[in-house]
Amino acid sequence: MMTPPRHVLLRAAAPLALTLFLAGCDAGPKSIRYGQDECAECKMTLVDQHYGAELITPKGKILKFDDLGCLRTYQQRAPKAPGVVPRLVVIEFNQPNTFLPVEQAFFLRHDRLRSPMGSGTAAFVTEAGLEATRRQLGGGGQLLRWPDVMRTP
Repeated sequence: MMTPPRHVLLRAAAPLALTLFLAGCDAGPKSIRYGQDECAECKMTLVDQHYGAELITPKGKILKFDDLGCLRTYQQRAPKAPGVVPRLVVIEFNQPNTFLPVEQAFFLRHDRLRSPMGSGTAAFVTEAGLEATRRQLGGGGQLLRWPDVMRTP
C-alpha cells in the first residue's frame, strides 16, 4: 500500500484541526445554572429564571449577572480598553435561559417587577411581549432600549 505524500495529509488534516480548535473556543453564552452560578457584581447566587445577563469578553470569558442593575453597575465601573467591546446578552423575561443581545432587546422598568437586586428591569425579545407583561402588571412602567438602561439608575 502506498502512503500519500505528506503535503496531502497535512492539507486533509487542516480542516479537522481548525474545527477542533474552534469547538474549544465557544464564545458563549452559557446557560445559567440557577441556584449555583454567582453574580460577578453582587456575588449573590442567581435564582430567578426571569432575570440574568452575561458579559462575554473578546477572549471568551463569561461573567454572569443576576440583575440588569448589576450588569449596568459593572459596565459603568469596569475599566474600558480602547477597541475592546464585550458582548452583552440578557435573559428574555418570558423565556428562561433564552439569551438575546442587549442591542436587540426591549426593556421594561416597572415598580411591580421584582428583579433580584431591585432594578425592576426585565428584557423582552419583542415590544409586543413587553406590552403584554406591562398589561399584566396593570400598565405603567417605562419602555427602554439598552442605552437608556445604561443612563438611568
